[in-house]
Amino acid sequence: MAMVPRRAFAVLLSMGFVTSSCMTPPEKAMVAKQASTAPARTVSSFTEALRCMDDLLWTHGKSDIYITSNGIPDETGRLLGGTKEMVITSVSRMSDKSSAFSFVDFEPALDSVNALYWMVGVRPEFRAPSYYIRGAVTQLDENVLADAASAGISLPDVDLSVSQDQIVSVISVDLNVGELTTRRILPGVTASNSIAVVQSGKGADTSGVIGKAGLSFQVSLSRSEGMHQALRTLVELSTIEVLGKLTRVPYWQCLGIEQTNPAFMTQSRDWFDEMSEAERQAYAQRVLQADGYMQGGEPVAAALGRWQADHDVIASGRMDFDTYQRMLSSPTAKAMQQTKGAAAVTKAAATTPPVAPDVILSSGRGPQPSYRVGEALSVRASTTADGFLYCYYADSQGAVSRIFPNRFQSDAFVEAKRQIEIPPGPQPPFNIRMEKPNATETIACVTSPQEVGLALPEKFKAGDLQVIPQTRLEDVLAAYSSLTNTTVKSGRMAVKVLPAG
Repeated sequence: MAMVPRRAFAVLLSMGFVTSSCMTPPEKAMVAKQASTAPARTVSSFTEALRCMDDLLWTHGKSDIYITSNGIPDETGRLLGGTKEMVITSVSRMSDKSSAFSFVDFEPALDSVNALYWMVGVRPEFRAPSYYIRGAVTQLDENVLADAASAGISLPDVDLSVSQDQIVSVISVDLNVGELTTRRILPGVTASNSIAVVQSGKGADTSGVIGKAGLSFQVSLSRSEGMHQALRTLVELSTIEVLGKLTRVPYWQCLGIEQTNPAFMTQSRDWFDEMSEAERQAYAQRVLQADGYMQGGEPVAAALGRWQADHDVIASGRMDFDTYQRMLSSPTAKAMQQTKGAAAVTKAAATTPPVAPDVILSSGRGPQPSYRVGEALSVRASTTADGFLYCYYADSQGAVSRIFPNRFQSDAFVEAKRQIEIPPGPQPPFNIRMEKPNATETIACVTSPQEVGLALPEKFKAGDLQVIPQTRLEDVLAAYSSLTNTTVKSGRMAVKVLPAG
């Protein structure tokens, strides 16, 4: 016989007891208890900052960065906050307009990197993430101060004075970002934040204080969910910080912190020092083009000098740190937006473009390799100067695929004389495997001082590691050569395929 859930109805009588003869009919039963709070959309102290990050990332042309995370475990064992969903929500809110980040929801532990590679092989449409966010709730000190007439508490950059009938608890979160293929934690791309949760009075009013760069953020917390709301606040703040550092955008603007704050001036200086001269020039040219300072036939130095004079920077015509910091803090609405299509190159500086670097091609078996059927090819490429690199593979039937940049190596920019390996790592995420004996297959790479891959006609922009329909290798190389106001160079490497041994 099926069990039917029993509904219980009770009415509190003025006599203080219940009798069957006085039971109120179910349809007229009094409501003894209702929910104390109505459902509401979660709006945290950093909701506006996440929207600001979305605008900032769009302004700086950041898009299509694939990331993942297994959440932020609570090492203290006392908070169960659903931190993975908090990270996903934060990433989604700062990518609504910009499409800066795409979160790849993949449940197996990140240690199972091979499972990600397996997914790529089984489902070609699957995009493996380039980066992952890891971290933990590293501190939870509850009731640090309680029932004190007056006392004080000191955290990094925060000093609190508490009065009678206040309870203070402290939560800390640490986040880092790593490269998925190498498992290398990126130096400097980290966040460590603490919040002091203050509960006051009999009504348990709750607030929080976060210290950052010598400032104190006063944040509002839900009275009924003080500790968990504090955890969400820390996750959002830390996600803004680590992804701002990853993309090198001035994320502190979204936190209401001045550009002249010493901590963030140091951050800007580090970014500037880590850039090569080619990267600095490319950055400056994009800003100058977007601001309308690049005029036909005018040298870049002259345009830069006029921009500096109009923005209260010494008009030296050189891309120095003061200029970089000023550009970083006040780009126009489209300053760093990377224009799609051929206009990205035709609108480039009308001065004589710099000469493209030479490309040096080799393999795991030297520059004239032979592989047997079933063996996998390892390509090694380097350039004689800083520039952008694009590599293609043509099989013995003439089918062409782009193998660099790819979903595992997404940045086309390469530094001078730094050898890259395609596919990367000792356990490659994909293979270029030889299949037809007594044939010749070809690797061709193109270099340019500019990011010319964006300017290729759409017909050549098939996804990475996928065959470009109805296209020969010569067609791709000719398309690069036909781009204007830029220079390109190319190199080839023939691969002989021997019968299986």
